[in-house]
Amino acid sequence: VVARTERDSHIVAFSHEIVPCPVTVDMTLPQVLEEMSTIEMGATDCALPMIWAEKTNTAADVFIVFTDNETYFGEIHPAVALRKYREKMSIPAKLIVCGMTSNGFTIADPDDRGMLDMCGFDAGALEVIRNFTLDLI
Repeated sequence: VVARTERDSHIVAFSHEIVPCPVTVDMTLPQVLEEMSTIEMGATDCALPMIWAEKTNTAADVFIVFTDNETYFGEIHPAVALRKYREKMSIPAKLIVCGMTSNGFTIADPDDRGMLDMCGFDAGALEVIRNFTLDLI
């Protein structure tokens, strides 16, 4: 969905570090799953997308982490990594962490309106993500 709706997006995967995930607009879901199955899985350090974007000077207005239910952070908490990214890049970037099942994770800083934790994914999840990114909720 992201590849088809966001013309300027970077889709990456966790593999103990951030690695490219070559998803294209014309791929079917089975093709995406096949491509993803070739990536060696690693810890879901939810700070890595912001760390990667900061190191590569990649401009991003929204970071979205989709995970089975694993959420972890290494040397830096994702909320801190997002604040550092915002400061360095001068972009009011947002972070959404969407766990497909709940393990009681809390990544978002509840005092930061630019961070959202989600649990579960259904037809309404995309609308929540859209409304959050557009500051409608």
